[in-house]
Amino acid sequence: MTAEDEALAALQASALLDVLKWGAPVSFEATDQLYDEDQGHDQGVVGYLNFKHLQDLIDRATSNGRFKLGEGLDSLGGDVLKRGITPQAFNAMPHLAAGVVVRRDYKQSPGWAVEGYRVLLQSYPFGKVDDIKWVQRSDAKRRVADQLFVGDNTLFSDEEFGLESIPGIPDDDDFSGVTLIAAHAFNPTTKQFELYIGQSKNPEHVDDSCWHWKKLLLSGGTPTGGTGLPVAPTMPSGGASTDVEDVPVRIKRTGAGEGSGAANG
Repeated sequence: MTAEDEALAALQASALLDVLKWGAPVSFEATDQLYDEDQGHDQGVVGYLNFKHLQDLIDRATSNGRFKLGEGLDSLGGDVLKRGITPQAFNAMPHLAAGVVVRRDYKQSPGWAVEGYRVLLQSYPFGKVDDIKWVQRSDAKRRVADQLFVGDNTLFSDEEFGLESIPGIPDDDDFSGVTLIAAHAFNPTTKQFELYIGQSKNPEHVDDSCWHWKKLLLSGGTPTGGTGLPVAPTMPSGGASTDVEDVPVRIKRTGAGEGSGAANG
């Protein structure tokens, strides 16, 4: 079994993959409702909104973040979970038992972990999943792309590399395992979108890939120049986030009827 197969199997067994594939289109549709080019919204705004929407939806489905259960509670009421999303989105939401997926942030970058794997989010311009320059992203994303890749069916000893844990990020005391990236993109003009999962890499040479491996989870939308909301995504059998740092962006309403709102990458 390859490193990719093992990672995907673990994420599928925990249903975290289901949460990502549910949350991404819901996030993009929410962003589409707020995006307004006439108010100066650009790719940075799109990436920020997608990030914040997706973060909230993952927390919602996994009982983390502001949806974390209080002591003595088995679940949150539907009135709480339904706030801020459409009835259709709520009805389609995977319902994971609390504790199956836990928050394991890295250097202030939100992360969600299952046994042996953690997922961080990154936005990118649609169609540019192979052009992400991790050294230009946040310190967290740069360090994640530097983590050791244990190749297919290859075993290494700690002594060979002088690391306390293989694989993983040596300076991360809160999580031991492989950190992956869920890369997401949405074009509000064409309504095209895509979602990838993979292990990022800082290339050693100009022609090297920025991924050890990546898997397309979702793609959809109308053709270039088309209109309308995102269509049902396709799920391949077989990339990712706007080039936006993890910094806050604030969007204000400028008047009645002028839609914009706030919802990070």
